[in-house]
Amino acid sequence: MVSYWETGKRTPSLDEVANYLYALGVPRQQRKAILDLARPLPAPDWLTIGQPGVAQQLAGVVECEREATSITTWTIGVIPGLLQTADYTRAIVGREKPDAETKVKVRMARQKILTRHNPVRLTALVSEMALRQVMGGTEVMADQLRYLLHATALENVTLRIMPIGEGWHPGLMGPFNLYKFAAAPSIVHLEHHRNSAFLFDSEDVRVYKEAAAKILEGAMDPARSFGFTAEVLNGMETAT
Repeated sequence: MVSYWETGKRTPSLDEVANYLYALGVPRQQRKAILDLARPLPAPDWLTIGQPGVAQQLAGVVECEREATSITTWTIGVIPGLLQTADYTRAIVGREKPDAETKVKVRMARQKILTRHNPVRLTALVSEMALRQVMGGTEVMADQLRYLLHATALENVTLRIMPIGEGWHPGLMGPFNLYKFAAAPSIVHLEHHRNSAFLFDSEDVRVYKEAAAKILEGAMDPARSFGFTAEVLNGMETAT
């Protein structure tokens, strides 16, 4: 881990720096000065566009997911990536693409943040549309809905379904991910077809926090969300 920090392959979190300095026996006053240097600085929003930015974008997402204490994700047409099955992901990325299996494996590996020691707390705000949009055929979609129900058994995962036809709410403007950290400002990630943006500005982040709160107000509670997802699954199984 230390070699990764020294070579710039990974940036240590503030907590990691603090623990490392304590282990080295650095005096308290000196530790404080070093920690001030390690605190995140205000940064401009980071935009990645098209294929050249894909690796950079994914690296940023993975780092945010790994360091976050909680994630709030809002999706409209698809199940959140952290709760997808492998076959569902294949249906999205396209089996025929040469790098399809690599993308599937990466997405499955990212899900380990939900089951690791001290797991990330995930609040998945999902539009009803995502439950009804069949990806990869009814069998794949049914398996996906079963997995979604299974994931809610984790104490750190909360599923909230937003019904369609309830009028305007800020989530209709597009999907987003909100990452909260223990010792750093929150970050928002926006992902679209060929571009992605990370928002660091405190005012932008505040607006998305308010958007998430507004979606929560209109979403079904966890129990109803579970029951509704089960109803959609049952209807899908009955139809086949």
